Amino acid sequence: MLPSALELKFALSAALAAGMIFLSSCGKDPSMSEQAATPEKRVETFCSACHLLPPPATLPRGMWERKIDEMYELARGSQKELPAGLPPREEAVAYFTSRAPEGLPGLSHTVGRRSPALGFDPIGVRIGGLESYPGVSSVRLVNLSSVDRLDLLICEMRFGLVLAARPGIEPLDMRVLGRCDNPCTAEVVDLDRDGHRDLLVADLGTRTPSDVKNGKVLWFRGDAKGDFDVIPLASGLGRVAHCQAADFDGDGDLDIVAAVFGWRKVGNILLLENETSDFSSPRFVPHVLDPRPGAIHVPVVDLDGDGDPDFVALISQHHETIIAFLNDGSGGFRKETVFRAPHPNWGSTGIQLVDMDRDGDLDVLSSNGDSLDDFIPKPYHGIQWHENEGAYPFRVHPLTNLYGCNAAKAADIDGDGDVDIFASVFLPYIRKETPGSEFTESLVWLEQVEPGRFERYSLEKMTCFHPTLDLGDFDNDGDVDFVVGNMTMAKRKEDTLAHWAVLWKNKRR
Repeated sequence: MLPSALELKFALSAALAAGMIFLSSCGKDPSMSEQAATPEKRVETFCSACHLLPPPATLPRGMWERKIDEMYELARGSQKELPAGLPPREEAVAYFTSRAPEGLPGLSHTVGRRSPALGFDPIGVRIGGLESYPGVSSVRLVNLSSVDRLDLLICEMRFGLVLAARPGIEPLDMRVLGRCDNPCTAEVVDLDRDGHRDLLVADLGTRTPSDVKNGKVLWFRGDAKGDFDVIPLASGLGRVAHCQAADFDGDGDLDIVAAVFGWRKVGNILLLENETSDFSSPRFVPHVLDPRPGAIHVPVVDLDGDGDPDFVALISQHHETIIAFLNDGSGGFRKETVFRAPHPNWGSTGIQLVDMDRDGDLDVLSSNGDSLDDFIPKPYHGIQWHENEGAYPFRVHPLTNLYGCNAAKAADIDGDGDVDIFASVFLPYIRKETPGSEFTESLVWLEQVEPGRFERYSLEKMTCFHPTLDLGDFDNDGDVDFVVGNMTMAKRKEDTLAHWAVLWKNKRR
């Protein structure tokens, strides 16, 4: 994330997704005795120097040679020769192809039952005057125009729009709040403390994979009429996926933490320290908190209960890890690893901080389902609950496998007092003619039927264009509804969708 979940998924390099990155990028000495090592040991050493060794079984046999070629091209960079110490290409190819399966398991094992207890009415959301090729990266149900009713907030990247509407008011009036290059996510905040709601918008700047520094953190400054001025707070960054505001250094104003996803070489996690004296000319000073590219989400929370804001970061690419940044009270942070994925092909897509077991502390709900690096569904994609037991890392509970899971959110959906989960799927390359496509779920509900045990139900199949979802009572009737956003890959007839988002009204009450 994303996230969470998002066009930034197109940025996952195939080589990085294969988990192969050259050792020199880690600053380690490649001068071990390669001459004496076996070919297997050379490959394992170099392909696990920066991350866990990618298991060959995470990709089909026929994909590894291309992945290795891409990795070697990355390793070469601008040099004419490969870096010293890199194993011969033939050794890497032989290592992975001899151990990889012919193919990954098919789609059929993912199907769930239809829910007997929960029903929804879908309400499509259109954006007038635009072609039917949506590029929605984020949908949120937020208190933007009112404290007692939720607004639908949409980031649309194909046309560069941030939009809002009031669900439940007919006709649904979709209003453009502002424009930028590629808005990825937006958060509601009163940044200047003037009593008017603003937005913090993470702008990728470049929609497709790139290390070009076009990313921005934007302030949509709100006024008394509900209009917004778009003001850059930080620019010249890698592709920015998410940002949130909090007073991290305890000086009374709001700072910003930004997930700069970037791509291969560019990207990091930034703290933008607020040194503004006059908000007609805002000034935020950047500090790098983590130099790794691939950050998706940075939700802010007081994780350790000491009264100051911390945040939790999801870092994807080959790192595939969840890190807690624990604030010392003055803007300094101690890092603790919440989770490290078992391999660099994991495909992280988003996190939510939520008390899953209602024990009074915050856990992490995570999803992994990115498959846009090589366009195949992967059976290890799904949803995990990371239980906070007061120590690091958190205890991992795999909840379900779900091909292409791009977003998962938890709430008490059926009103029985425990936490359930909605999840959405983004597999835009799956067609009706794809073998096993009849089993492909696009929306699922995980009902918690007893502590820690979930039953899975299908809400929708085949419409696998949902990179983002959010939960909330948008019709004010006392139960939890949800919304999904839609994104297509390209302007092709088969990718045409009528709706940019779909509001799913809970009929339980």
